[in-house]
Amino acid sequence: MNQQNNSFLRLPEQNSVILVGRLTRDPDLRRTSTGKAVCSFDIAISKRMKDSSTGQWKDADPTFVPIIVWGDQAERCEERLKKGFPVHIEGRLQTNKWEGSDGVKKSRLEVIASRVQFLAFVKQGTSTIGAKPDESQEHYDDNNIEEEDDDDDIPF
Repeated sequence: MNQQNNSFLRLPEQNSVILVGRLTRDPDLRRTSTGKAVCSFDIAISKRMKDSSTGQWKDADPTFVPIIVWGDQAERCEERLKKGFPVHIEGRLQTNKWEGSDGVKKSRLEVIASRVQFLAFVKQGTSTIGAKPDESQEHYDDNNIEEEDDDDDIPF
């Protein structure tokens, strides 16, 4: 196939990301000039593996991923998420480009979230990890999520 025909080759485009990680900082909510909410936070993702020499399980070096959330979902993230909370993110990759105050052009790869699922919930004043309990249960409090007590295990 010659190079001229390559320009007509159609490839399916797929830009979809699914991540599960923990927040490395509290969410930051801002508003655009039109008043639309935008929330940003970073998550850490680490692979758990067994050390072949010691037989012990350990975490690999974490990957830090910036997340951007828009609209009503951004407001919910700012209200209910805290540093260390686990989240499930679905979205797409986007490159953010800007010029720094020093005049140098910069860029970073971000995830624009279309869905953020909170994986920490409160039961009678304590956080639990896992699926949301049945809302008919009286002990469920969707508006009072508190940080877990085991922050010592979080590497950031």
